[in-house]
Amino acid sequence: MNVTTTNNIIPGQPLAHYDPEVAQRVQGWLDGGKPLVWIPILSQENFPDTPPEILQWADSHQAAFHVQIHEPADLLLMPEGVTGWLMPTDANDTDVACGVWNGEVYILGVKDQRTGRAQTLLGERFDVATGQVDDVDQSAV
Repeated sequence: MNVTTTNNIIPGQPLAHYDPEVAQRVQGWLDGGKPLVWIPILSQENFPDTPPEILQWADSHQAAFHVQIHEPADLLLMPEGVTGWLMPTDANDTDVACGVWNGEVYILGVKDQRTGRAQTLLGERFDVATGQVDDVDQSAV
């Protein structure tokens, strides 16, 4: 089934791939006036031409790369083609990822490439139904 969906966060921007539950959560954050932060995922997938040691160094200085999001239009301030984590500034973990491609904002959940299980900024996902914490040795996004 092929469904066309629009992104209500940035009006007029159609989304080809997105998770409605995640998008609704982000919309709630924005509607509630919560200040958000976007944290780039410093990985070989996002930066294929960057040597691993440079990415490790950059990751140790992660705070310098954070983008503050105060209103929906701020989502367009993120660098083109880089996936990052999106969360309220007072949160310590998130399962929401966000990026801009061809001027279009994408908001989505992240899954481990090996297991297909949901992944978070901290690398774990607590399952309320089972009381289990996901494997801390998840693959890179």
